[in-house]
Amino acid sequence: MIRTIGVAAILATAAIASPSAAESWATFSRSDATVYLVDVDALTPVDGMATTRMARVPARGEATNLSHETEEVMVRCSDGQSRSGATVAYGADGAETDRYSEDTPWEATPAGGIYGAIKSFACEDMRPQTAAFPTIQAFIAGGRGQ
Repeated sequence: MIRTIGVAAILATAAIASPSAAESWATFSRSDATVYLVDVDALTPVDGMATTRMARVPARGEATNLSHETEEVMVRCSDGQSRSGATVAYGADGAETDRYSEDTPWEATPAGGIYGAIKSFACEDMRPQTAAFPTIQAFIAGGRGQ
């Protein structure tokens, strides 16, 4: 009985801690080489600050190549500043290959560009007007938005 409760508690904690538990990835910018997505489920500011994740996915590749990067982006709506947090790189098999934290200082977020778009999404209640995917892997499997 105790072992069952312990296992259930571990599984419940893992489900809550899992980043895929509340993700909704939408494309908001694209170049010839890279597609930029944002986790729209994490864009609502709390006490004037939003912390979300942005993903950089190669614009072309096989559906079996899950290579991509995610970056934590924090935005303070009161002064329009943003900064980057941890970046995680994933290899072709989807497994984490590298993790580093930039801990950049708060800086003014320029209008336009990828960080300006994230600021608009978080602070001006705008949202990307593209289909959302429950995971980055689903976005890749779905043809990378092509």
